[in-house]
Amino acid sequence: MAPPRPSTASTQNTFEPSTSKRVPRNKNFAFKNGHRLHAFDPEKVPYPLSYDRDVLELESMDQIFVQQSMHSASVVDFKERGEYPERSLDLGCGSGTWVIEAAKEWPECYFVGFDLVDVQLPTSILDSDIAKRIEWVHGNFLTNKLPFDDDEFDHVHLQSIGRGVPENKWGMIFDEINRVLRPGGSVEVLEHDIIFPTLPRWFTSPLRIRSKRSESIHHPTNPSHPSSPRPSSPEEPHDHALLESLYYSVFESRFINLRPTAIVPIHFTSNFRQVVAAPVLHFRMPPLPPLQPLPQPLPPSAVLINDSEPSENPRSKSPLTTRPFSVSFSSTSSEATSNSASTGDSTLFSTSVMSEMTLTQPGTSYDRSFSSSASSTVTSGNDASPNSRKPLYIVDNSVAESTLTGVAPSHSLIRLDQIDNLSERALAMQLYWSYKSVLACTEAMWEELDSRIENRPTELMKLGWDGDPELSAAEENRHKFDIMVDRYEKDMHSRVSLWCSLTALGWEVPPREPLSRAELIEEERLYKAIIEARKSATEEDFQTPCRSVRIFVGFKAC
Repeated sequence: MAPPRPSTASTQNTFEPSTSKRVPRNKNFAFKNGHRLHAFDPEKVPYPLSYDRDVLELESMDQIFVQQSMHSASVVDFKERGEYPERSLDLGCGSGTWVIEAAKEWPECYFVGFDLVDVQLPTSILDSDIAKRIEWVHGNFLTNKLPFDDDEFDHVHLQSIGRGVPENKWGMIFDEINRVLRPGGSVEVLEHDIIFPTLPRWFTSPLRIRSKRSESIHHPTNPSHPSSPRPSSPEEPHDHALLESLYYSVFESRFINLRPTAIVPIHFTSNFRQVVAAPVLHFRMPPLPPLQPLPQPLPPSAVLINDSEPSENPRSKSPLTTRPFSVSFSSTSSEATSNSASTGDSTLFSTSVMSEMTLTQPGTSYDRSFSSSASSTVTSGNDASPNSRKPLYIVDNSVAESTLTGVAPSHSLIRLDQIDNLSERALAMQLYWSYKSVLACTEAMWEELDSRIENRPTELMKLGWDGDPELSAAEENRHKFDIMVDRYEKDMHSRVSLWCSLTALGWEVPPREPLSRAELIEEERLYKAIIEARKSATEEDFQTPCRSVRIFVGFKAC
C-alpha cells in the first residue's frame, strides 16, 4: 500500500483532514423548512440540492448500478492495463460511497475524497484496513486551486458534479485535475443531463378526481370542488409545468448548463489524451404499474365495473398473480394490457433506499446485486410476442464526435449486455433517482417562485398559479408551493410504484383501513377512470427519457 504522501493540503484553511480534530458537521449547513442546505453564498457555491439523507442515498443507487454493469467500481479496466492506482482522488465525493467501494477493490491504493462539506461516512465505522487508506478533505474547487501537489494522483474520479458547476468553470476544473494527475494517470467522468421527469395528463388526471372521504359523495361532479381536475391551458403541457419551469430556472440562473454531457467533451479533450466517450444513454420511462387492490370486496349492488370485463377489475385476481398493466414497447397498439408485461417483471431493481439491499426473485436469498431476467429476450423489431421487449434505454449517437479532436466513441465503457438483462422494473430506479433530484431542489425552486411572484407574476398566471382551485384555497404562497410539490411527489410515487415490485417477491400489500360503502363506490369509480385513462397511453410516453447518462475516460500525456 502506498503510504500517505505529505500534501500541500495541510497548509490550507479550506478543509479539515480526517486525522485532525473534525469540524462539527452542522457548521457549514443551513436548515430551511426541514431541508439541510449548504450555508455558502450561492454565487460561490451554486449547488442547489439539499443534503438530506434520501438525497445522499442516491449516490449509493448509482454506485450499485455501475458495479453491477461493469463488475467494478471504476469504468477504467485497470486489470487489462496491468496496473492499479496507488493514489486516487474522488472530486466531489459526496457521502464517499465510491471511495469506500473502490478501496475494497484496490487494497493497495490510498484514497482522498474531496467535497465542499462534511457529509462523508466517518472512517471510524469502517474496517480498519480500509479506514487507514481514506482521507476526507473539504474545500471549494470552484473558487480555489485544489490543495494537492502536482502529479500527486494516479487516478481521478468525478461523478454527478454537473448540477453544481457553472458552464464557465469546467475548463478550470479540468486544468486542476490535469495538474494533480501524474503523467499517464487516468481520469473518469460519469455525468448526466439535468432532466425534469414529467407525466402525461392521461396518467395524472384520474388522480385528481379522488375526492376527500368526508365529501366523496357530496360533490361527485361539482367542477368547483378542490379535488376536481382543473381545466388546462395551452401553455401547460402537463400538470407540473410550473414546477418544471422553476426547476430549470434554478440552474439557468446559476449559469449551469442543462446538458453537461454535451459540453464536458470540449474541455475534457483539451487536457487529456486517448479520450474515449460512451454514447448518451437515455433511460426510458418504466412500464405502467398495476393498480393496488381495493381494501375489501364491494357488495354486488355497489359494483360499477362490468363483470364481463374481469381483466379490468382490480379485485378479480390476487396482486401476487396479476401481471402489471403496461404498454408494450414492441407492439404497434397503444392500449394498455396486462399481456404486454415482459417476463422480466418478476425481478426487482436494486436501491440504497432499502439499506442498499437488493431483493431477488421469490424463494431466493437476498444479495447486493441487481436481479436479472435470464428468460427475457431483447428484440429490435415490432414483434408483439409477450416474451419480447425493446431495450431499457435509447443509445444516442447524435453528438458528432468527429468534431471533437481526440474523442473516440466507445460502447465498452459500460456493459450494455448487463443492462439488457435487467428487469423493466429497473427503470423505476432511474425515475426514482430523477424525481428525487428534483425534490432535492425544493428550497431553490421556492426562492425562484418567490422572485417571480414579486417581479414576473404574468408568467405564473400562464402556468396555472392562480387558476388551480386547490392552490387558490391556500392562504399563503409558501403553502401553495408546498401543495404543488407534494402533489408532484405523490404523482411520481404512484408512477414508480415500488409496492408492485415487492409483491412480485411474495410480499403482501399492506392492508388499507376499511372504507364505508360510499367510499368503496368512489374508489371503484376511481379505478375505472384510471383504467380508461391508460388506454390513452402511447409508445412515445414510454420513450420519453427519465434520465440521460454519459461516461468519459482520458489519460494525461506522458
